[in-house]
Amino acid sequence: MEIVTSVLTVYLVVSGACPLSNRYQPEFEKLRAEYQPRGVRFEQVSTDTAEGLRTASRLGARVTPQAVVTGSRGSAVYRGRIDDRMPALGVHRRPTRHDLREAIEALLAGKSPPVRETTAIGCAIAYPPAKATTGVTFARHAAPLLYRHCTPCHHTGGDAPFALESFGDAAPRAAVIAEVVRRGLMPPWKADPGPLEFEGAHRLTGGEIRLLESWARDGAPRGDPGIEPAAPKFQPGWKLGAPDRTVRMQKPVEVPATGEDIYTCVVIPLGLKQTRYVRAFEFKPGNRRTVHHALMFLDASGAARRNGEVYPCFGVPGFLPSASLGGWTPGFGPTSYPPLTAVTLRPGMDLVLQLHYHPTGTIETDQSELALYFTETAPTRRMMDVALGSRNIDIPAGEARYIVRDHFTLPVPVEVTGIIPHAHYICREMRGTAIRPDGRRIPLITVRGWDFNWQRHYRYKHPFTLPAGTRIEMEFLYDNSAANPRNPSNPPRRVTWGGGSLDEMAGLHVQVIPANDDDARELGQSLWGKIMRELGGGILKR
Repeated sequence: MEIVTSVLTVYLVVSGACPLSNRYQPEFEKLRAEYQPRGVRFEQVSTDTAEGLRTASRLGARVTPQAVVTGSRGSAVYRGRIDDRMPALGVHRRPTRHDLREAIEALLAGKSPPVRETTAIGCAIAYPPAKATTGVTFARHAAPLLYRHCTPCHHTGGDAPFALESFGDAAPRAAVIAEVVRRGLMPPWKADPGPLEFEGAHRLTGGEIRLLESWARDGAPRGDPGIEPAAPKFQPGWKLGAPDRTVRMQKPVEVPATGEDIYTCVVIPLGLKQTRYVRAFEFKPGNRRTVHHALMFLDASGAARRNGEVYPCFGVPGFLPSASLGGWTPGFGPTSYPPLTAVTLRPGMDLVLQLHYHPTGTIETDQSELALYFTETAPTRRMMDVALGSRNIDIPAGEARYIVRDHFTLPVPVEVTGIIPHAHYICREMRGTAIRPDGRRIPLITVRGWDFNWQRHYRYKHPFTLPAGTRIEMEFLYDNSAANPRNPSNPPRRVTWGGGSLDEMAGLHVQVIPANDDDARELGQSLWGKIMRELGGGILKR
């Protein structure tokens, strides 16, 4: 192998169509500033141009971003990742190996790199195929799938980082699309299909995935433009029309270019002079590049504002909420509550937004807002949360099958409208089941590939009734081994219950409406008794 200290060139192969490339840009510039004065040349190669694509092929790059180091004769002496912050697509964690830096240091010292080639994780590069063989085209096959499943988020002004509204948008990203749908990363719908349908479910069938793979493998041919379906149109502004009240963050929140994901709570005084009833809401992120998801709490006690107008809050919001409006994730539209279940806003209440931000590679700011739609009708039915979970979590390092269970028996009949599973990074599988008094088992939800980055509120397409005496069970499986690419600790460490980023939680929240007010009181007392038994009679602490 060629070992050269006199002339080293570091190529970073990137693509503007790949958000992962952007996240690595600050690290590449840092390396350039450090090693260029020591005689190392740095060049970026963009696969978005024909010349860049030819250069990437010559360098043997397969994904973006990918680093290639060449010596004086132009041959590669290192090829692969910059560091190990991305062990798999869709997974980010604190890097423990800085492979490119180690390779440069070794080569400058006249030694071989510790590892000559590593596996880079990123967006697959769409090289032209030798010959198209399947006859799959954008016009006839890919466009209908993309417009139905992807464009609702991937459109101009939408929640996703790039648009998929035309052949010109989709063709350069064909290889990336094929990879993420094959791995089940997109569309980001984690609940398995079951007997109970969820609203807004969007998954691809095996046949649809194979069509997109064939289209990418053949070089993303367009086919006959005359038979292309028209791309869907999306109206700007609020989807439910003019809101009755708009609430906006008072000051922008700044998100640094690099580092770990950020979880921030923002307190917004509502300033109400009279009681109002919310029948629907719509959240609008101020910066769609960085806002990953949001939860909306109400605080009537003033406890949240004592933490400050803006404060860090991973997992728990730092106070005991008076109520919750709901949540938002990319692709999640306006939320309307079931009839006669409006959320009550009282004078003196604060809105608390719990926001999850992704660093994007550049300094970002966000000033999100919320549209509220009121009704004059006071709620006569009560939405309640049957919360299953456990604080007894103590997962040894390396344990690959740690199971957490909980259950609750309904003392009254209820109508079930939705379900929200929650855990942190190392949870792998979730199951919620209702067992009726007659022994019939109803799968409420199954998630076989939990991803903390895509948690959401699932609403049942057809709400259903469970009788008194129904036992609701949850079972969560955690994998704290090194084989779990989503494990944020490398090497694995002991994980216990807590709200921190390296802690774990287990929660299954079943949203129900009791049959009448007396039932609501009885259900509330039973749920509070469950909480107190779990806490051993203690009180809730921040």
